[in-house]
Amino acid sequence: MTFETRALLVAAALLPAAGLLAGEPERAEYAVRWDPAEGGPASVRELLAFLGAQASTGRAYEVRYFDFPRPANAPPDSIAILRQRTREDGKAEIRLKYRSAHPLPESWACPDGARFKKAEELDVSFAASPEPARVYAYSCTLVAKAPPAVLGATPKSCAARMVRYEFEGDKIEKWTLPGGGARLEVSRAAPNGPEQLAKFGELVERLRARGVKPLDESKTEFGSRCPEAKAPSAAPTPEPR
Repeated sequence: MTFETRALLVAAALLPAAGLLAGEPERAEYAVRWDPAEGGPASVRELLAFLGAQASTGRAYEVRYFDFPRPANAPPDSIAILRQRTREDGKAEIRLKYRSAHPLPESWACPDGARFKKAEELDVSFAASPEPARVYAYSCTLVAKAPPAVLGATPKSCAARMVRYEFEGDKIEKWTLPGGGARLEVSRAAPNGPEQLAKFGELVERLRARGVKPLDESKTEFGSRCPEAKAPSAAPTPEPR
């Protein structure tokens, strides 16, 4: 059974004939990530060539995550994430994201005290397991140089670097991690449904055949992991005279 057939059967079981289940976001982001040192295309140039896309100039960002107290109105059983993405021209975006294993009711809200823009999608990540992982993502976005004071956020001590390339509706991102190393990601924003799931699944199968070993880690996990600070070495003991 091909991935396309399997994906269509799985999705058909999840979706009623009339369309999406109640609470299902209409949009989804399909993604696969890997460590280029472990196999598969090892550079953006090599990846673009594999995908049959023309070489292009990417846009560079600094991505920094924050520690912050959980907002009072955060949806129950959700994981709260706060990050800042700063473009090379200095324009910065703050995004508070809630990740949940289940759809949230329409009444979910962003924290008071800032004019956030709400959005929702289904994150579908292809990893080591046979079936892709599904996580519901609800975001509150703000164009700003820093998180609003109401969030009480403290920036982490490190930041990741990311360069994004776009072609034919897909995105390639190369991440340079705070502790060293790199990650590559291919993603696609598309309608939430069996056809798009199957199409992206076929791309993942091609990447696997090329040597890619999909990772279970999210971008938040590898992008926010700061290297441990080394303890200062003790001053040498003076030799007795």
